Amino acid sequence: MSFLERNPHRRRSISDGYPGYRTAVLALLPSDKKLPIPETAAIKVRVARYAVGEDYHCVFEERFKSVLNEIRPLLQKGDKPLIKPDHGAILEKSLAQQAGLGRIGRHTLLIHRKMGTRFTIGVLLLKTPFSSWRPPLEDFMPCGSCTLCLDSCPTEAFSGPFRLDARKCLSYLTIESPKSENPGKIPVDVAQNWIFGCDICQEVCPYNAPSGAFSGGEAIVRSPTDLIRLVKENPSLQRAGFPALWKRYEEIRGQSG
Repeated sequence: MSFLERNPHRRRSISDGYPGYRTAVLALLPSDKKLPIPETAAIKVRVARYAVGEDYHCVFEERFKSVLNEIRPLLQKGDKPLIKPDHGAILEKSLAQQAGLGRIGRHTLLIHRKMGTRFTIGVLLLKTPFSSWRPPLEDFMPCGSCTLCLDSCPTEAFSGPFRLDARKCLSYLTIESPKSENPGKIPVDVAQNWIFGCDICQEVCPYNAPSGAFSGGEAIVRSPTDLIRLVKENPSLQRAGFPALWKRYEEIRGQSG
């Protein structure tokens, strides 16, 4: 998590992180896709739903470019739009809440009235100032007394409502955690066969209930060839790297056997 210590002042606001930029356009990209599952299986592994299918970074790039083509005549001379699909010194969830797209829930994820939490957030930064509009959120308090997300976390990564220790989160441990922070194996009874990311706190969230029981990010892996195909078909998995994914698979197989 050392990257968070670099230039923390840039995350205070858009003007601090990106001087000269006056407008942030927020967009949500649904991530409710399914992986094809063979009827016969060896080891079933689980993948975070957002990583299924085309890399969402690329999708945001394409769609924001289409938006820019439409609004180009409205931009001031010298504007240099920046497309930020989930990267850079931007607190996307906070901005999305300010934009009225939802409220941040106890699990620290943005909850949308209709999409729940199953989406990724992209940002388009512009130097041209535009007037803002956001739907009212005063009547939208999604969590109430519900603590299902906090109670369901297998690694007890939540120290309380709205407080997540990312170093304990399976998403961090299976994707970005350096060996120095995660030297040992993640017990299969804790990790529940997650090979890339984790959606447990989203699975139990009532706002995701209309999508039904979780089945989106499950896949069968019997060999390196199966894992290579899985990564090729779901490019977001490349963030973890094939060696790390295969090591995690070997851990799951060994502890399952």
